[in-house]
Amino acid sequence: MKINEKIEDFFAGSICVSAFAVGMAFCMMVANASAATSPDFPMTGFATQNGGTTGGKGYSEVTVSTAAELAKYASAGNKIIYVKPGTYAGPINVGSNVTIYGYQGAIITQPTTGSAMKLSGSKNVIIRNLKFQGIGAHDDDDEDCLQVNHESKNVWIDHVDIYDGHDGNLDITNASDYVTISWTKFSYTSKSTGHQFSNLIGNSKTKTSDRGHLNVTFHHTWWADGVVERMPRVRFGKVHVANNLFDSKNTSYCVRAAVEADIRIENNVFLNVQKALDLYTSDGAITAAQMINNYEENVKKKEAGMGTAFKPSYSMSLTDVSTQAKAYALRDSIKLYAGATLPNPGSNAAVTPASSSSQVTPASSSSVKSSSSVASSSSSVSGSASLTKHGAGSANQTVAAGSAIEELYYTIAGATGATITGLPEGITGILKGSDFYISGTVSATAEAKAYKWTITTTGASSNATKSGTFTVTSSSQVTEPADASSSSQATEPADASSSSQATEPADASSSSQVSEPADVSSSSQVSEPADVSSSSNDDEPQGFASAAVLNYSVRAVARAINIQGAASKTFVIFDMQGRMLSHGLINNDNFIASLPRPGSYLVRIGRTNHTVNIR
Repeated sequence: MKINEKIEDFFAGSICVSAFAVGMAFCMMVANASAATSPDFPMTGFATQNGGTTGGKGYSEVTVSTAAELAKYASAGNKIIYVKPGTYAGPINVGSNVTIYGYQGAIITQPTTGSAMKLSGSKNVIIRNLKFQGIGAHDDDDEDCLQVNHESKNVWIDHVDIYDGHDGNLDITNASDYVTISWTKFSYTSKSTGHQFSNLIGNSKTKTSDRGHLNVTFHHTWWADGVVERMPRVRFGKVHVANNLFDSKNTSYCVRAAVEADIRIENNVFLNVQKALDLYTSDGAITAAQMINNYEENVKKKEAGMGTAFKPSYSMSLTDVSTQAKAYALRDSIKLYAGATLPNPGSNAAVTPASSSSQVTPASSSSVKSSSSVASSSSSVSGSASLTKHGAGSANQTVAAGSAIEELYYTIAGATGATITGLPEGITGILKGSDFYISGTVSATAEAKAYKWTITTTGASSNATKSGTFTVTSSSQVTEPADASSSSQATEPADASSSSQATEPADASSSSQVSEPADVSSSSQVSEPADVSSSSNDDEPQGFASAAVLNYSVRAVARAINIQGAASKTFVIFDMQGRMLSHGLINNDNFIASLPRPGSYLVRIGRTNHTVNIR
């Protein structure tokens, strides 16, 4: 779809018919000087490609006022959903062929773990006029406030306000494609104490399967105060960054180009930032990061860019920002209209794209009648649940006792959780948001046999089941995990659904930091934390001989491993991909080794292996 096609349907009789091409910012403010809400601009960018994005057009409509209703209809898909004012507790999983359009005052909140809203393998989705409130950014391993993940395609996110995402505000990862982010505001408040990194496109330098995907457009979007980095940070994708505003007072850098990134950065306004563009080549060659006709004022570290970026496959007229007056006009326009500023449903608001010949308004006869109270989305869900497998590991594996399985996980839809039975000793199932991870190291003393395991969803009227078999073979010697120096890892240490932190620097929050370590394994250190008294996250280790025999104990305490009674012994800590995180001599009888994030770890003390699960 071209931007000018049928634009008259939206601006008939208005001086703003050609707003995008000639001084759009001035036109909008003249035509809407007395309006409290934003004009309904048409869709453009990559979401118009690959057949276009229509969301729930052609399907029935429903109005929801509780989190349980929103979760139910969003996950089922094939619907136009209007969200009444109120606060809705996430996580909300979104299916395919769905439009979610909020009334003014509709806020979706992120839980302590997991996302506020997640698209996982979703197709043809429109999300508009909503606020997404995170729990506060902190430097630990969790999910983003809003996630587009697992080959989701044709997604339009428009006029939303996302702030204080736990791991990030909005990431687009794992071969997701044809996404447009428009008229959106990203920020962090005082709730966020570290890791204020907003947007990641491509979550790992090793995820070569992202090649040919991650086609993303950001336009008329505002990275506001509190954002430090990733506006966005790009690996492998073709990303069009056009007519946006960058004026966060906290920036380390704005746009970062990394391995095989192809970024077209044009007609943007950069005001009082540390660095508009950062070229990060440590992970591999950058395809292109081209700076075109941008306005930069008081940018401390200039970067001219490199290469010639792709030419978009769509038509998109851009506002001229060649002078301060023009740049300030675009700035004022974006500040006025970015975020959840669209009119309520029924106020001539179009919830389908500009290519539609008619506008869709809610039909009261099809609205769901419900109370105004907000219910948790963890309540029972009507309908059929599903389990979708992801990860490099097979459901059927043969593994020697004492060795780690290849991690796999299932995305849960239409249910509130899952349980798993039949795993060999040392292998665990852990729910992270709406993803259920199966990983670990088989106990060295596990019986050699076939272990048939079964995962079953919970909380749905019709639950789903998947199964597999881990065949354990005997081994007279514990298999040594792969050397940490190997760089040929094909398996992701952690999927984007549990955040993309596996390959991100631990200290990137420093405003002067413009380079990052190649791998997290190089930044993990053994340290003595000041306080390990909290026992709320304690988890007994699995798959090792009893402390009575070994005369020492190993256990998880908060985000650390506590080894008691093993002074003068050597230790090595591996993650479940076999990468060595730390090693050395245990120098006291109450030894603490800090860990970078939750997950399962292999701890070797002397010649004995222990599996510890950090929640």
